Order: sequence, then structure tokens, then C-alpha cells
Amino acid sequence: MDRMSETVVPLKHGEKQLAAVIGWDGIQVFDPGIDIVELCYEYALAVEESSCGQCVPCRTGTRVLADIFSRIRAGKGRPGDMDEITSISTAMSDASMCEIGKSSPRVFLYLLERFKDVFTAAIAGTRKDSSGYTYKSIITAPCMQACPIHLDIPKYIEEIKLGRFRESLEVIRQRLPLPGVVGRVCVRPCESSCRRGLVDEPIQIKHLKRFVADYPGDREGQVISRSDSTGVLEQGRGTVPPQPGMCTNNAFKETSVGRGSGFSAQRNNLPLSISLRKPSNHECQVAIVGAGPSGLTCAHVLAGLGYRVTIFEMLSEPGGMAAVGIPDYRLPRSVLRSEIKAIEDEGVEIIYGKALGVHFTLDDLEEQGYKAVFIGMGCHCHKKMGIEGEDAGYYGHVPGVYFLRNINLGLMDAVPKGKKLVVVGGGNVAIDCARIAFRLGFGESHLVYRRSRKEMSADPVEITDAGEEGVKFHFLTAPKKIIGEHGKVTGLECFSMELGEPDASGRRRPVAVKGSEFIINSDVIVAAIGQEGDFSCLCNLPGVKTSERGSVVVDENLMTTRKGVFAGGDCITGPDVLIRACAHGRLAGLKIDRFIATGKIEVLEEEMDEKLLNSFRGFDADEKVKVPGGTLRVPVSHQSPLTRKRDFREVDEGFTSEEAVKEAGRCLRCYRVLMYAYAGNP
Repeated sequence: MDRMSETVVPLKHGEKQLAAVIGWDGIQVFDPGIDIVELCYEYALAVEESSCGQCVPCRTGTRVLADIFSRIRAGKGRPGDMDEITSISTAMSDASMCEIGKSSPRVFLYLLERFKDVFTAAIAGTRKDSSGYTYKSIITAPCMQACPIHLDIPKYIEEIKLGRFRESLEVIRQRLPLPGVVGRVCVRPCESSCRRGLVDEPIQIKHLKRFVADYPGDREGQVISRSDSTGVLEQGRGTVPPQPGMCTNNAFKETSVGRGSGFSAQRNNLPLSISLRKPSNHECQVAIVGAGPSGLTCAHVLAGLGYRVTIFEMLSEPGGMAAVGIPDYRLPRSVLRSEIKAIEDEGVEIIYGKALGVHFTLDDLEEQGYKAVFIGMGCHCHKKMGIEGEDAGYYGHVPGVYFLRNINLGLMDAVPKGKKLVVVGGGNVAIDCARIAFRLGFGESHLVYRRSRKEMSADPVEITDAGEEGVKFHFLTAPKKIIGEHGKVTGLECFSMELGEPDASGRRRPVAVKGSEFIINSDVIVAAIGQEGDFSCLCNLPGVKTSERGSVVVDENLMTTRKGVFAGGDCITGPDVLIRACAHGRLAGLKIDRFIATGKIEVLEEEMDEKLLNSFRGFDADEKVKVPGGTLRVPVSHQSPLTRKRDFREVDEGFTSEEAVKEAGRCLRCYRVLMYAYAGNP
């Protein structure tokens, strides 16, 4: 946050014009009528109630600061109060264990210097009246802001540190019903905003999530693996299906203070629970199209709110792209199924083999009494490479999404066979196709990518794992022609590339080198350059608009142009990360609830909080974190590359209890308290 400036652009919280905002790095004042002393008092209260109380400087200092500001605002200030505030604030910033105690008092030090005359007058008993303002605070953290679904990451990590693994899982499940899935395949935007990474290495946030989802993780059980065409059962680390949790409507952890309102935060920083309103009509039905991560999360939220939810899924099993697009060695089917079973146990019904536009229409759903519909279809279609030979129908040429789908569904007769496989692409699907080749019996696996390694969109961890398993990378290489004989693939003709000027994405555009053609002999060529949705089922349905690129058009409330029909996930964004699809599903569930209850869409408090928080810099990559470094992250154990590449056993073994507790202990607990004030009542 910028320091106070008379030229800052006024901020809003929803439709409310803010009088002031105060946070971890300064203050912005927009209304000259606001009283700085009152603002400090309310902020001190918020900081005190947000303190975990685990260290003396913060536990004691926050209480004393709140008492001093209370005394000053009451006209009973003492001559030494300003010096005492300075002394306590400095001690807290220097000695507190977490960021609330370190960062919050700095604001008081700044204000005492900037508004010394205001505090002097207040201590002398001449403070102006500033009644008529409402004060509210939000607790956030850089990792929480970076997470698309805004999990309370410091809280669930803290629970692990204290050995309370089930409590940690419940914190996660308040917002995310698929912790075991996300704990395996998430691309970890939270870890990119982890302040610990500015000291040594980021916290293993993803793997800690997986740990509590799997706990007890050392219990032997059976997991599904497909080491041949039929699939086999192998002994491995089992999972305990997570217990259904309650969903809450609070984004981040919001608390409020002010005259007559009290302060509602809990000292242990557990997310504030909200009484879930059960619809008066328990027969109220909502239909969801697609049992992927977005649809499943939406169903979980709505079931928790008391609705009867039915999911219509075109495939023979649930999970969407998580089920048919991610191999078992990354996401065991048993994990996905157990978490979906927990959602079904909440009362959600899943009907398989039913596709929108083929077996039913939106009109049919409305006629059957569904009060709202959520469309959560994934991107199951492939993009063409646009090269010669692509449409020749050669045996051995297959799109990546179909290649993975057939393997994951056990349809091995539809998977082309051979000794040498070449994959074209640079994303996670391409990496999965290249790695899975060895598990199918291919002797060689090659990946062709037109840019350099650092520009690949695939997860760097997956790229490294692929290299360890023997995948051969051909960077700065682009396909020119699929070569075949007698109806079968025999090779891929390629260009060598060089990087030119940046394109619209900001990456340097690859340019073919003249006369550089060469051939990679192969039996199978897998095209994995991108995916897109198949939304032809929506084209002729009145009221639902699609964009030129084939995605569903929605407004800021995730409602389509047809009233009562919502959409989220890949069908509105194109191929995207799984956690963002879950976030869409959760938000859509809350929006649908409001729509059914009131007949209109309301902007949620959490959306207003998020917009306000995004106005400030939650993570500063140039920050000098004053914490001793050198405590590196606990490494995750893996199956040996030479053995794991031959079957579908899960590659990552996860943390033991001791490892999880140790890794959780590295967390800096970077909570920050942001307070805003506005004129008028709440």
C-alpha cells in the first residue's frame, strides 16, 4: 500500500465510497472528516483480535496498544502515551514471530510521526468527534490472495504445525471439496507469492494440502493403477475419504468493528462460520452440466446450502478432465473417486451418459422444474497443428486429449501402438503424453516444442520429471509435415526455429530457419498444442451466447445471457488450471443461491473485499524479509525414475507426519490486517 497521499484515487468497497484505508504498509485518507485517533483505535482492536497470541510481543503488545488508543480517544490520554506507543510498536515489529505483529505496528509509527499534532491535541482532551463512521477489517495474506479460491493457507498450515491434521483438512474443505486432487495437480500460484521464498525457498503448500487430504498417509491401501490395458490393483499409499465439510460465504476472513457492532473475529483465526440458510423448499432443484472440478465444487456448495443437486455427465464416470486428462501416476483414480463420493454423500446425484444438446436441452431442464442451471463443461476437443498430412488419416496420429482419454478410460484398443512416440506441444498435456509413452511400452519418447524450455507453459516440476524418465526434448523445433506410408505414420518432418521479436503474449516469436528441415522417425505422433471446448450443443439454444472462440459468454456474476443459466471453468475461460475452475464453481454456487432466494444477483461481500485487496500490492518480490534463511523446504519423496516409468504407480509419495510438521514449521504466518472506513451505518 502506498503511504498517505493527498493525490490518491478514491477507493470504493462495492458502492460505498471509502473514507480511509489503513493496512500493513501505510494509510490512505480520502475523507478529511475521519479522525486518525479513532482510526488507530479501531485498527488496534482489529490487530489485537487477529493475533494468534503465540508470542509475547504480539500477544501483550496488541492489547496494550488497544488500551492506550482507547484511553486517548476517551480524552484520558497521558503525556507519555506517544512515547509508549512508539516503544511498543518498535518492539513488536522487531520481535514478533508472525507478520501481524511485525507489520501492523509500523502503521502506528508512521502516523505518530505524520500526525503528531493530532495525537497531542487528543491527549490534551481536544479531539474532534468522528462518530458516524463504520470500520471493517479484512485478514489476508499474499498466498491467500494468489490462490484463485482464496484458501486460508496460513491457517491450515498452522494446524499441521500443531499436529491437528483433521482440523487442517476442515479449514481447506470450507472452500474446496477436492483437497486431495488439488494437492496433487495444482500449479501452485500460492507458492509463487510465498514470502518464505524471498528468504530461501517457498513453503510446500500444495504437498501439505495433499498430506492432510490423505491422512493417515502411512496406511497401506489399494489404489487403482493401469499398467496394462485392463488396469490392475497394486499396493500403495491409501487415502481416507475426507469428511464432508461445510461451505461458508466468507472470502478471506472478514471481521467488523464499530459502535454497536462489536468485533466478531476469533482469536485463533479460524475462518468465521456463517449460518447456512436452508431453503424453505427443500425440494428446490439445481441442475449442473458436467461433473468436472467446477461442477463438483458448485454442487458441493449448493448441497451445503440445502438444495437438491443433479449433475448430468456425458462420460461414464465423474471428474471431467481431471479424470480423463490426467494420468494415474499424477492423480490416482482412487483419490478422485473418494472425494467425489464425499460430495455424493452430501446428497448430490450424478447421472452419467447424458450430454447437453444430445440427450436433453436447457428447455427440458426448466420444464422439469430446475430453478437454475450451471454449465461446467471442460475443453475436451483439440486444436489442429495446421500442417501437411494432418488430415491424411494415418494410423499413429492422434490428438493428445483423445490419447489420454482413451488410456484413462481403459480403451486401449483405440490407443495406437509402436516403439517410438513423438509429442508436439509445450503444455502439461504434452508432458503427460510424453511421460505416459514409457508406461505403455514405447521404447522412446520425444517432445517437439517450437520455443525454448524456459518458455514452456508446462509445470517446471513435470518437465524435470519427464527428463529424468528419459523423454528427449527438441526445443526450437516446429512440425512441418506428418510423413506416412501404407496408411501409417513413419515420421515427422520439422523445422529448426530461432526466436525473433516478441508477439502479443510477450514471448519472442519463433521463426523457421530456412533450409533447416529434418525428419524424426516415429510410429506415433501425438498433437498436444492446445484444447478447446465443444459447445456446438449451445449454438442453437435461444438465450445462450457464445464467443467467436467458442466459449460461453457470462457477465460478472457468471450468469449467461439466458436468465438462470450460469457457467464457469474452462467453458468460459478456455483451458485453464483446475483450481480456478473450482473457484468458479464455488462462486457460481453462491450466486445461484442468491438468484433463487431473491430473484436477482447480488455482489457478494467477499467479491468487494477481493477487489479492494487487489488495489494493493499483497506480494512484493523485492521485499527484504528480515528472517534468518537457510532452512530449505522438506523435499518430497519420489519413486525412482527407472522403475516408475514402467507402470502407473503414483510418482510422488507425499509427506510423512514428521515431514509435514517440519515443513509447516517453516511458514512465516504472513497474515496482514486491512481496515477500511466509510461514513454511515453498516
